[in-house]
Amino acid sequence: MYGVSQAQEDGLRNGALAPALRPTPGTAQATLLNILGDIVHPARLPVPTAAMLEAMVRIGYSEPAIRQAILRCSSAGWIAKEKSGRSTRWTLTESGIALVEEGVSGVEQLSDAHSDWDGRWRIVIVTIPNEMRSVRDRLYRALRWDGFGSPLPSVWVSPHPARHRRPSSAITELGLTDFTLSFVGEADNVGLPVAEIVTRAWDLGGLDQHYTDLVDRFEMLKPATDVDHFVALLQLDQELQQLLVTDPHIPSSLTPHWHGREAAGRLLNLRREWHTPAEHHWNSIMKRHT
Repeated sequence: MYGVSQAQEDGLRNGALAPALRPTPGTAQATLLNILGDIVHPARLPVPTAAMLEAMVRIGYSEPAIRQAILRCSSAGWIAKEKSGRSTRWTLTESGIALVEEGVSGVEQLSDAHSDWDGRWRIVIVTIPNEMRSVRDRLYRALRWDGFGSPLPSVWVSPHPARHRRPSSAITELGLTDFTLSFVGEADNVGLPVAEIVTRAWDLGGLDQHYTDLVDRFEMLKPATDVDHFVALLQLDQELQQLLVTDPHIPSSLTPHWHGREAAGRLLNLRREWHTPAEHHWNSIMKRHT
């Protein structure tokens, strides 16, 4: 399981938002990091290339794709190799550990109702000049990644004032500082009511349906063997990673009739249930290659 760590962000200057610089959920790179981060970690056991090939071929990746993913993760500084005779083995680097630990932490908070919300918002207003419109998508990705929604043109809001690393970095790197206002405060009775702000800023109805579809899909799997649990866990991890971006973590006081938190809890229960048999399958692979 992976996220985007502070160390990684610090290294993503001149395009911190470029998709190629972080693994996309469902790719071979992401799956490799899920195995090392969600199943192997926190153990520091080096993983032979042959073990990774066996595990990921079973999931459906080709050997060339797996080898390329290993090289790309190594080039990104997330894993490091060591030689043992004629065998090459791989371990997470400190940067890789930070990456996967943040991802695991984020996923485990998907069911958090944020019932302790203090009523404060962060409001970011960005007016992008026409001559700079090419940076718009990069900025919007950064804002959405940190849970911001847009209830009005050029206005972005988040009920989590402290979560602004990515947009803050993007605004600076994209040269938008002189076109941006950012402040923290509580909503009052002037203008849009809070309920309307939430409705306009985020498609919670669509997200609720997505959660429902995921619960139906994964509760129907019923994995029977260790290898079935291994495959199911990695498929679930992929979807949970996507939710880290698409779920803005709206406090329960703002969404009293929304069922996403409950659905997230059911998915996380499946993840916990499948984890031990998935580890058993991985350990059997490791025994064959060590």
